Amino acid sequence: MTTVIGMHEQYALVPPLEFVSAMTDHWTQTLRMPSSSPLRSLWQKMGNVFERTIIDNISECDARWKVLQPPTGSGKTQGACLYSAMQAKRNRDALGNLKPVGVLLVTRLIKQADDLAAQVNVMAGANVAVAHHSKSETDADDIGRYDVLVVTHQAFVNAAETLAGASWSRLVQWKGGHRLLTIVDEALANVVEENKVTLESLQFVLGCVPFDVAQAFPDQVRLVEALKDALVQQAQSDTNDGTAKLMWRDGGASEVLNAAPAAMKPLREAMRKVKYDRRIREGNTKRNIAKLVEDTLASVQALADRWAYYTRIGKDHSLNSSTLTVSYAVPGAVVLDATASQNFLWELFQGRAQIEPVCAGARNYRNVTLHVARAKGVGKTTMEKTFAARYARLLEALEAQLGSDRSVFVCVHKDYEHSAERFKHPFKRVGFGHWGAVDGRNDWKDYDTAVLFGLPYRDLIWPTNVFFALQGVQDDVWLKTPTWKGYTNVRRLMQQRQMSVEIIQAINRIRCRKVVDEDGGCDPADVFIVLPADSMGDAILTDIKADMPDIEVVPWSFEMDGPKVRRPREGSSHQPLLTLMRNTEPGESVPLSTIQRELALKPAGLSKLREVLRNDTHATSKALVELGVKYVSGRGPGAKSFLVKQQVA
Repeated sequence: MTTVIGMHEQYALVPPLEFVSAMTDHWTQTLRMPSSSPLRSLWQKMGNVFERTIIDNISECDARWKVLQPPTGSGKTQGACLYSAMQAKRNRDALGNLKPVGVLLVTRLIKQADDLAAQVNVMAGANVAVAHHSKSETDADDIGRYDVLVVTHQAFVNAAETLAGASWSRLVQWKGGHRLLTIVDEALANVVEENKVTLESLQFVLGCVPFDVAQAFPDQVRLVEALKDALVQQAQSDTNDGTAKLMWRDGGASEVLNAAPAAMKPLREAMRKVKYDRRIREGNTKRNIAKLVEDTLASVQALADRWAYYTRIGKDHSLNSSTLTVSYAVPGAVVLDATASQNFLWELFQGRAQIEPVCAGARNYRNVTLHVARAKGVGKTTMEKTFAARYARLLEALEAQLGSDRSVFVCVHKDYEHSAERFKHPFKRVGFGHWGAVDGRNDWKDYDTAVLFGLPYRDLIWPTNVFFALQGVQDDVWLKTPTWKGYTNVRRLMQQRQMSVEIIQAINRIRCRKVVDEDGGCDPADVFIVLPADSMGDAILTDIKADMPDIEVVPWSFEMDGPKVRRPREGSSHQPLLTLMRNTEPGESVPLSTIQRELALKPAGLSKLREVLRNDTHATSKALVELGVKYVSGRGPGAKSFLVKQQVA
């Protein structure tokens, strides 16, 4: 086995102790934050793991992913940028004498990719890093000349689906050979592709297929019909008690469905040419009909090619399948996951990922007060009917407890973010975010208060899909009693742990993320949350305390339901409208009648909004255009006006 010393004689490796020294200087002099022995030990661990990963990739002796859990505010992203910059500088200094080491940085969002590339260049004092994504102007064939390449999670996942493709080659190959270090900032999103068809979606698609198209592609149409028939049969079965049921394993679709295998691509291409004008009705456009057809046919292909199970959630009968989008053959990477201990994904990876132990004491949260209320009905479905009334009561409770000079970050469900913005808030500053779109963001890093209202429950389809993708297809016994490695209900545990991850991430968006003393403490901060009044709520609270040591937990006497409270609304509906459309999926349309209801507009307010939408020079109209939103004005008696969000090309 080649020694570390031997590798330093061949490759331009960054010595871990040099990294610690540089990180300490950057932390204390540039960022002006106090250092500590636990922080320096953590940074040395980061440097050691980066170095070991490079050596493992050179020698191909250990392809496991290495998962590091630096707590939020301990410099994990800053460290990744600094190490990348130091590596690029070392490559230049050792040019011609030692082999260079290329770096691939993977982050969540396009803006973050741009920011990280810019930061690496500043740290290196040279143009050594570049961000490559759908909005960048960098030529795909030109990125290979940069020591450091920064891409998004989604770009990495897409390229990693096949290691033989050109997309993957462009990410990992550069002028110095193979990029030997991949650093993923935060756990990868979308590593599991989920496919689902419902009885309603299959019936709708079949109704959209023109006669001549059906005649041209009989096998494809028959496959769609067979899936619909299988769902109908299962839904009407006398033995259907709502428990999920495995329909077929890999390769078994044709036999179970009594339908010949069929490639759906020709039918998908034919349906893209269909004009859906006759099917347009309120809430529909040609774009979202086309998207529904395309997505359904793509899922039909996935279900037929793989395995499938049936499940019923409420009145929704569906067939489901999933797959891991990142090949296990992807060379070892370092994942910087602040909530790795709660992220059940790493347990499911088993021997393919290794969680690296880190020293304790880098952070403490004794200046953070967590105010906890307990209640039933904190999920999306119940909140849908009660959000406005509950939010008014929430504001009354917060106003009584907090001063007007506070800065408050509010995290709610995506569907209600615009509704929250319509209320007048009695605080100096208010910022809004929604579940699924706050992880890793710094928008609220100076805020002193976080309010998490309504929790991000996931249905049972999600943990089943993730488990099957990582552990293989299970039988009906497992679907009824999902046990694993001593866990009596691993699906419920996965739901709970994922919720813990999202909650801990949301809490750490405010100023508790910033270290202000040598003990790893932060400035005083308050967090308000309503947890479910059950064992899941207990487990979430335990996870929060484990990930945020010394946090002070106090009971909060807030009750979501009770006498109606009236709270003033903001005079303008423009910002809530922008939020509503920002959170609308591409291809969907929103009738003005829906906008009136969602924004609680009176007739006069709706009339004023119509005037704004007709004025192309108004700031709100321009902002909508930047979001890809178009106003379609209805013409004639009974015609509906609506906003449509353009489908991404």
